[in-house]
Amino acid sequence: MNMEADEEPVEWMNAFLGKFWLIFEPVLCTLILENLDAVIGEYLPSFVESVKLTTLTLGTKPFRIESVKTYLNTDPDTVCMDWRVSFIPNDRSDLTPGQMDRHVNPRIKINIHMTKSLMGVVLPVQVEDISFHGHMRVQIRFMNKFPYAKVFEASFLNKPDFDYNLRPFGTDTLGIDVNVIPGLQAFVRDQAHGILGPMMYHPNVFTFDVEKFFAGELDISQANGILAVTVTSATALDRANEDGGPFATRPRPTLNPYIRFSLDNMQELGRTTVRTNTMRPEWNDTRFLLLNNLNGQLCLDLCSQTQNPDAEDDRVATAYFNLRELDDEDRNEQEGLDLALLHKGNSISDLKVDMRYFPVSKPVKHEDGTVDPAPESNSAVLRITVHECQNLLGPSRMKPYVRVLINGEESIRTSSSWHRHNPVFEVPGETAILDKSEVFIRVEVKDRSTVHKDVELGVWTSHLDEMLRLQEENEGWWPLKSGNEPVGSVRLSAQWKPVIMPGLRDGASGHGYDAPPIGVMRLTFWEARDLRNVENVASGKSDPYVRVLSGYQIRERTNVIDNNLSPEWGETLYVPVHSPKEDLVLEVMDWNAKTRDKSLGLVELSLKDLVQLRVGDQSENPDKWYEGTNAIIDQWTLLRSADRRPGKGELRYRAEFYPTLTLPKPRTLPTNENQEQQAPENVNTPTTPTTPIVTSVTTSEQQNDKEFDQNIVLDLPLQDLHGSFIKYTPDDLVDLAAYSCGVLRIKIHEVKFPRHIYAYCQVVADALLPQYKTARLKGRKLEFNEMTDVFIKEADISRVAIEVKPATTDEKDDSKLGYWLEDIKRIIRHIQIKRREHQDDDDDTSEWYSLFGGGEMQGSIRLSFDYIPMSSFILSPDESIDNQGTLTASLIRGVDLKAADKSGTSDPYVVFTVNGDRVHKSAVVKKTLNPTWKNEQFTVPIQSRVTASFRIEVFDWNQIQGDEPIGSGGITLRGDMVESFGVKDVNIPLDGVAGVTGSIRVRFKWDPHLLVKRKTQTSILGATTRIGTSTSMSSTSSGGLGGVNNGPRPMTSMSSLALSEGGGMHSRSASEAGSGIIRKSSTDLASIATTIEDEKDLSDTAGVDGMLTVRIIEARGLKGVDKSGTSDPYVRVRIDGHSVYKTKAISKTLAPTWGEEFIIQIPGHPTPIRFKVKDFNKLSRAVDLGESRYNIWDLIRPDQRQTDRWLPLDPLGSGEIHIILEFSPH
Repeated sequence: MNMEADEEPVEWMNAFLGKFWLIFEPVLCTLILENLDAVIGEYLPSFVESVKLTTLTLGTKPFRIESVKTYLNTDPDTVCMDWRVSFIPNDRSDLTPGQMDRHVNPRIKINIHMTKSLMGVVLPVQVEDISFHGHMRVQIRFMNKFPYAKVFEASFLNKPDFDYNLRPFGTDTLGIDVNVIPGLQAFVRDQAHGILGPMMYHPNVFTFDVEKFFAGELDISQANGILAVTVTSATALDRANEDGGPFATRPRPTLNPYIRFSLDNMQELGRTTVRTNTMRPEWNDTRFLLLNNLNGQLCLDLCSQTQNPDAEDDRVATAYFNLRELDDEDRNEQEGLDLALLHKGNSISDLKVDMRYFPVSKPVKHEDGTVDPAPESNSAVLRITVHECQNLLGPSRMKPYVRVLINGEESIRTSSSWHRHNPVFEVPGETAILDKSEVFIRVEVKDRSTVHKDVELGVWTSHLDEMLRLQEENEGWWPLKSGNEPVGSVRLSAQWKPVIMPGLRDGASGHGYDAPPIGVMRLTFWEARDLRNVENVASGKSDPYVRVLSGYQIRERTNVIDNNLSPEWGETLYVPVHSPKEDLVLEVMDWNAKTRDKSLGLVELSLKDLVQLRVGDQSENPDKWYEGTNAIIDQWTLLRSADRRPGKGELRYRAEFYPTLTLPKPRTLPTNENQEQQAPENVNTPTTPTTPIVTSVTTSEQQNDKEFDQNIVLDLPLQDLHGSFIKYTPDDLVDLAAYSCGVLRIKIHEVKFPRHIYAYCQVVADALLPQYKTARLKGRKLEFNEMTDVFIKEADISRVAIEVKPATTDEKDDSKLGYWLEDIKRIIRHIQIKRREHQDDDDDTSEWYSLFGGGEMQGSIRLSFDYIPMSSFILSPDESIDNQGTLTASLIRGVDLKAADKSGTSDPYVVFTVNGDRVHKSAVVKKTLNPTWKNEQFTVPIQSRVTASFRIEVFDWNQIQGDEPIGSGGITLRGDMVESFGVKDVNIPLDGVAGVTGSIRVRFKWDPHLLVKRKTQTSILGATTRIGTSTSMSSTSSGGLGGVNNGPRPMTSMSSLALSEGGGMHSRSASEAGSGIIRKSSTDLASIATTIEDEKDLSDTAGVDGMLTVRIIEARGLKGVDKSGTSDPYVRVRIDGHSVYKTKAISKTLAPTWGEEFIIQIPGHPTPIRFKVKDFNKLSRAVDLGESRYNIWDLIRPDQRQTDRWLPLDPLGSGEIHIILEFSPH
């Protein structure tokens, strides 16, 4: 028989069901009784208060499988079948005499409670003679242990046909089948389909976990996990009024939107707050939803609240999310989701959502029989069951019910018990608890009245900690009181089901840090030991690094240590924090090139141990600020798994807190001018000036103070609340530029592109990897409206970048759609000016800026900034940005060297070592004691200038006897021994050999920048840091810093600004040419070098005809593409699309010097000139190292005789080329 094509009878299965049904039917009915009330409650009309299913039995005769069709092409552990089933329990024709004696018909009894408007009548209803036929698909997944069937899934392929008798008043004699009423049967049938459809009508699937059922763990009424859903915002809802939208016929100018959560369009799980009168809602709400399993579909209904409180709210559109996507430890966090809101299949808007699933921790049973208890946690699912009441005092015909309130919100409301002083309820309820210590429980017992307001019979209150501690002692009985009088008792039980919820910061609000920072955490990661090896390669080991998480965001991370289970980092990272409850997660990860990085274990850092709240002694509106507890954590800590069970390995780290500047709240001047201002506790605040001053200073505390009045007349404090003296400008504003260290706050409002994109933004400050990522959005206009912050080490030389990246990429893929880059000191100057201009109002200070690197698809970004200085903080020299970079050393000459040859001379050469590693060997200069070297130069990366050891060894070359040392010496690179971005000659005296004399003169140039390491993608801050000379931030607003525009405008590129201002060696340009997405690779620069032939990307600046002399002097910071880590660079020059000159190749260097020139006649119209640096190879084609392209007339003006420029090479980070141009007009 062809089983896949034909259907077959399965009498053997019907025989099995006949026996199994007697066991399964009572369990199934119990599950339905416990859960169907809540499901039906979602579909009740307004005049019905509740429906209580009191009796349910499906009878002794099981459903029958008429035929089965089996599908063969399934997974090896899965069986898929189509069943034609029938359920006719009243048909006794096929029953045996014994079955006839034991036969029980199905019976369902329901009590319908009407509302008070209908006098609270209770209407009993009885359902009889049930039968149905249906065609369903069944899928069974098997496993290799008892009970062998793991999961059973069923769904109806078509709507089933069913029949029944519906008798009101719950009796056979007085009741009649009300289905004879016209239209009622169809109405009830449609309601039944509406309830069952989301549960098990194709494509929805009803899932039954057989394994959990036999293990005794199947209770669909209990939550087995918490789903944290953060709804950030929705894009414009204008399409709701267009064709295909819900309001197409009657457009609405505005809505009152909120999001309602439900599971499979059934029971409501929660809802966000309502945003009134807006078509662009922003919620930033996090809701914690309780889930039994992840087999269903989460529905997010966009609703609009109506003005009429009695009317039902409008459902505008619905977004769907398959919870099975979270059913994996590596996928239980879905960040930056962009869900389509659909109305009848038409997309109305996009919803920005984050989701994170936290399962309930459970004991683990080992093979030896031992059991590890569930890990303790301060967060959990709290299950409270209201059992019964005893000896209630009240009227004889009372109808008591119980309300349980947790932190003021109703968690449980029982039904009323009729005329009882000792009612029994047995009603459970569950709530997600984030902090056990902050839970307060109130239990109210009330008498339900059909006419008047319900009367309170008694109350019991307690903190959760106390309830959990005492419930075993008093067996769950708690005294009820009315006033101070006892009025009975109530029995409650509480079950604490711990849930590990790492990284959920206080007041989790989705993306962004709206609260200002209270300080920064200084985290030093020393080392780890005995880490878990997760590499699949036989001889391989994990490649560990540490990342710091705050909420969903990865705020910082260390470098990757290759192939090491006991790595040493010795790195210090800084993370802004916003509340003592913002716990950080320090997670050790294994780096993988192509797959997702794996967790090796984590440590939770509680800020409450390091940060304390201080309150001033003012009687009204006291000052509040945060200080460190003087505690410093420096210890080895055992790593734990994500579910907080003991893991493998330990991490040694140091943590300490440093506060930001916090000003006292503004106080009005005392009437007595000699009266001194009271100082807050433990702060020796000097007496304030007697002259009233109007100031505008925003601090972290004042940004949270809603009553702060920036126009108040106040005394100007000399010290902040931490006791640090405040630096002011002449016009009495806090002098932000005087603070080198602080926290830069950045709000990313929106991004615009000329075409539709799907992207997100990431923020990078003084780092190679991002410290913040926004949500992912689609469209031409991406409205992020997210606030973040980054720690600034040194405002004078720090830079910040914002990259716009395709949504499908991560930090391992360096593709980007564009970027914005700026000096911190210019941003601070910009903030200071904005504060001065807007100190008396709260105007929007955001501005538009052009994005670079997009080619023809150039975008723009709208940003606003704030800067909060550190209160009292001194950066260690070894943590300075100036401490890392590249050192260029040029060997100049030697003086009075030791004579090693019989001729009284030597044949000297010099060997250079850095930190014990040999980095360069010079050429030999024959027969001299005062050698001079030419073009003897090398560049070496320095990880730490403070700790670096730089030494030279001088040898006399001998062909036969071997080289003889004639002296050695060394210098430290710290302090002013070398100069950043400058050149300094240093004489290094020689010693170390008897009779040694003389010295070696070396020229040093120090270029501080972040060093790109293997396994770290190059951010746009990987290039050399420069001190800019521009006087204002480059924005698209007219007038530089002045004014705010409503949209983007074209602007001059940063490179053009730097060049036009004559920055020379100290100017920094940020230009990146390209088209579409920029891509970089460390393996084949030729494949990704940007090729630009389109002249319309250049300016239209013109000059006059004349002769141009081009001198190609040198280059620096080039990429090393040969096996030796160097290159053999040469330059090819193209003018107006024609190749005009090619230099010689300089072997094995990253800082070549050519010193070549040529002369060419140029026209007066806009003329492109391109310098392309390439690596020479004899046997293969040349490799592109970078290029620089400009309009000649942007580099030199007709009336300018000569210009000397360092031009950046694209892609960014490819180095710079030094040219001199001389022009002579005809």
